[in-house]
Amino acid sequence: MMLDDAGFDRNDKVTGREPVQRKEKTNEQLYDREVPLNGGPTHSLLHEWLDGEVDAMRASEVEGKSKVELWTRINAESEMLRRRVTPVGVQQRIMASLPDTPGTATSWWKNQLTLTPVSAIVIGVALLAIGALVVQILR
Repeated sequence: MMLDDAGFDRNDKVTGREPVQRKEKTNEQLYDREVPLNGGPTHSLLHEWLDGEVDAMRASEVEGKSKVELWTRINAESEMLRRRVTPVGVQQRIMASLPDTPGTATSWWKNQLTLTPVSAIVIGVALLAIGALVVQILR
């Protein structure tokens, strides 16, 4: 069996190996510091073009024509969606379905319930049948 320590010191007593002696580390002081990013400005020219600071021709030369075309298409579709409005007929139906004064709509459980004699008899028979069924089950 091959065991890869991946560069870490191990103290493996399960396999019966000798414990690894740890190397002495120098007492160097560690400081918190900001680490600069490698690579510099990767998309700065594309961002400048999107902000309107650079012309499209220069941005397509540096960043690539496909990226500039993609963002041009995204901007055009976004502008088209911003200009969309609800058709007048739909807007009128929505406004007509709203109550005249706010707060006049009542909850369904607060509405008054009216029972006709026929519906009261049907409800009574249904409750009687459910009760008989429960009694039969419990016996």
